Amino acid sequence: MYKTFPFLLKNNWVLLILVITVFMLGVINGVYYFDQLNGSEDLNTTPGGVIPLLVNNLVACFLISSGFFTFGLTSIIYLFTNGMILGESIVNKSDYSTIEILLLILPHGVFEIPALLLSGVIGFKSISFLIQYFTNKKVDTFIKSYFLNIALLSLIVILLVIVGGVIETYLTPLFDVERI
Repeated sequence: MYKTFPFLLKNNWVLLILVITVFMLGVINGVYYFDQLNGSEDLNTTPGGVIPLLVNNLVACFLISSGFFTFGLTSIIYLFTNGMILGESIVNKSDYSTIEILLLILPHGVFEIPALLLSGVIGFKSISFLIQYFTNKKVDTFIKSYFLNIALLSLIVILLVIVGGVIETYLTPLFDVERI
């Protein structure tokens, strides 16, 4: 039943659209309401090496996933905030070319951003759980498959964070023109 990643996406597409919307609203907010006097998060976030970075990113994903216990509220807050940080970081590097900004974001972002988004899906699963719980006649089967779905999403999040963290620590700094 749960043999492929596309199945997980198909099974959670409504939640994924909701999560992407919240994250993108944060990015847009970060871009448009950037306060240059206060500065912003820097795109170069590798001061402590790979382990502190992995811990930081896993904590961020855990906080987003914790929306499971608050019916999505903390997921909304942390997804929006992370999106806003990304938007502000992009504006903060406005003296960089578009290519340079993309090179600072994309190598690790193609792993970390999906990890954040899938964490958001986990965070909203309690809402879908309640809806399906009260409309599903085979409750035992449903509960088992539901929590297997969450476990697989969690495993994918962890793997994405690890790959993204290693790339962010060792590859992304090579593209920072200020360090060259």
